[in-house]
Amino acid sequence: MDKGNKPNRLLWILGGAAVAAFLIILGLYIAYFKNLSITNDSATWGTFGDYLGGTLNPIISFLALIGLLYTIHQQAQEMQATREELKQAAEQQRQQVEQQSRQSEIFNLQQFESTFFSLLEQHNKVVERIEVESIYEELHNIYNKKIDQITTRKPSEELSNSHAIKSINQHYELKSYFNLLFQILKFISISLSKNSESNNSESNNSEDLKITIKYFDADNKRSKEKLSHEYINPQERMYSDILRSFIPNIILKLLALNCLTIDKFSRDNESKTLYNFQGLLNRYALLEQLQLVFTDINKIDYSHLSNGDDAIHFLILTSHADIAPAFGNNKIFDESKSIFQYKFDYWLTVNTKSLHNKQYELKNIKRKIIRLEPMLCEEYEMLDTSERDELLLLPEGQYYFHKPDNNFNAWKQEYLEKLEEEKEYYEEKINEISAKLKQIENNKKVWLEFLQIEDNQTIYSVS
Repeated sequence: MDKGNKPNRLLWILGGAAVAAFLIILGLYIAYFKNLSITNDSATWGTFGDYLGGTLNPIISFLALIGLLYTIHQQAQEMQATREELKQAAEQQRQQVEQQSRQSEIFNLQQFESTFFSLLEQHNKVVERIEVESIYEELHNIYNKKIDQITTRKPSEELSNSHAIKSINQHYELKSYFNLLFQILKFISISLSKNSESNNSESNNSEDLKITIKYFDADNKRSKEKLSHEYINPQERMYSDILRSFIPNIILKLLALNCLTIDKFSRDNESKTLYNFQGLLNRYALLEQLQLVFTDINKIDYSHLSNGDDAIHFLILTSHADIAPAFGNNKIFDESKSIFQYKFDYWLTVNTKSLHNKQYELKNIKRKIIRLEPMLCEEYEMLDTSERDELLLLPEGQYYFHKPDNNFNAWKQEYLEKLEEEKEYYEEKINEISAKLKQIENNKKVWLEFLQIEDNQTIYSVS
């Protein structure tokens, strides 16, 4: 018998047991009281009723209890079975939803890839026909010579990075390319960004974490920060890396300049900072593979030997705080900062050495004047050859003053006048170099503050 017939079977058993109990009790009554005749005495019938009720009621109550317990047990089993069925149904529904979601994701990804690779094809065609040599030449003319003079000048509008941005904006093909690149990056972020790694949408504000078109309604520092630091889906990085692999290094250089933060010295009202573009560059570390040529520090004193990337190094430093994430693990910033500071430190070193040399020569001149003023001809004659040579040697070993003739006093007076002239010259040079050192140190401080570069440990002294 199947499970569905078990309750009926139990009812028959309990009913049979109740009937059997009645018959047995009735039989026992008849067996023990068979001599009793049927009577009209109500008391006798009452006694008989009490006998049946007293014996059958506990038995029937017990049987009823068993039936009730069995019924409760059966209901519990049925409820458990119902729950299992509901759970299975819910799991099947969840699997169906997941399958539909995966199918939807696959479909959306296919649509995305179709559009992405179409845009990538257009991107590559634009890259092939861009000519950038003229922009490089223009940047060199604007900045390179001026950058070589930074030790003698402070930040000003003349060196404002807006000139570089203006040059790019005036190059129609290049500007159009950057607009296309921005739209592709924007398309990647909106299409592939997720709320989190698990894409859990149970949180009330989880939708705010996904990049949407609303992120680009404003173009300011806040929108840049959002684009830079929101959760990045690995798929985003994969497709942005594919895009980056098709961007030539020479274009990456100009891309960095296109997204500079306009400095405070700019007077060009038409130039503006592309904060959202900065955010996308930061989001995908798009400048991580950028390569720049660094100045040979051994030739830093020859301005005509400066390389073509000096201006780009300088301009990137003007915005490095805002686009630093765009360089990822690239160490360009650290190297650029070092080179920039080295230019100041080099000239501090050169002038400090020159100052020390002039101070040393001035000390020797004063010593010779003190020795020569009271000197008599007899005393001079007593000097050996090396002492005479040392006395007659002029500053920096240029040449020797002529030896005394028959008139020693006239010669001494002439020589003292010569030494006084040298003394005056070196005092003037020392003051000039000291002022120059102070100017360089002052300019270095102002430049580092302007570029937000932390100064390295000072090892030079003007005193």
